[in-house]
Amino acid sequence: MSATPLVLLHPFPVDARFWEPLRAAGLGDREVLCPEAPGFGAAPARDGWAIADWAAEVAGLIRASAPGGRAAVAGASMGGYCALALVAAHPEVVEGLVLMDTRAEPDDEATRTGRMDTVARIGREGLGPVLDALLPRLVALGAGDAVRATLRRLADGQRPEAVTGALRALAGRPDRREVLPSIAVPTLVVVGAHDLPTPPEVARAMADGIAGARLAVVDGAGHMSPLEDPAAVAALVRTHLAALPRG
Repeated sequence: MSATPLVLLHPFPVDARFWEPLRAAGLGDREVLCPEAPGFGAAPARDGWAIADWAAEVAGLIRASAPGGRAAVAGASMGGYCALALVAAHPEVVEGLVLMDTRAEPDDEATRTGRMDTVARIGREGLGPVLDALLPRLVALGAGDAVRATLRRLADGQRPEAVTGALRALAGRPDRREVLPSIAVPTLVVVGAHDLPTPPEVARAMADGIAGARLAVVDGAGHMSPLEDPAAVAALVRTHLAALPRG
């Protein structure tokens, strides 16, 4: 029996091309689907979208595209927030879960205010200065020039309105900690050892809240672990997927 698809949900502030190094490293024989958040990459823009709206779109894609209407789902950072929204509202479409460099907690007030200040700054100055300040925090200090250049290229390719829409969606997302005990599918939590926005202790608390979840820390990586060490992350994902049902 053939395996159900793997859905990859990209982080902020990039599009589905983020997954190219991970896919090149090898994810097994599953079909891979890479839906994009509203306004990112080729996805149509949508005013006032919420993370739950993206999750509903992903659920529709899985129902329409996956055998039996189920798929394994892996999300990084913003994509992890979408994955948690998906398993909260549409658990029947998820057969396995990978949460990468993400968290279940909502923004605190300072972070929420900072996101909205960034929205205003993009309106005044454009996207470039914001990326200058943001992107260095998303990778480990030891990340190579090629990783940094790829991240910058992907971020530069986004429309400012997509980034501001995502910032509003991130600021408005709810607390998902109460969802964790209800997750009943095999779950892997992946985090870079040097992740600043969602550090290992946050990932560990999330994994502890999900029955049977496994935590994997990627040495040398930051918040963009699938881009920084695609071989290591791909190996973790392959092992996790191999234990899931076929079909």
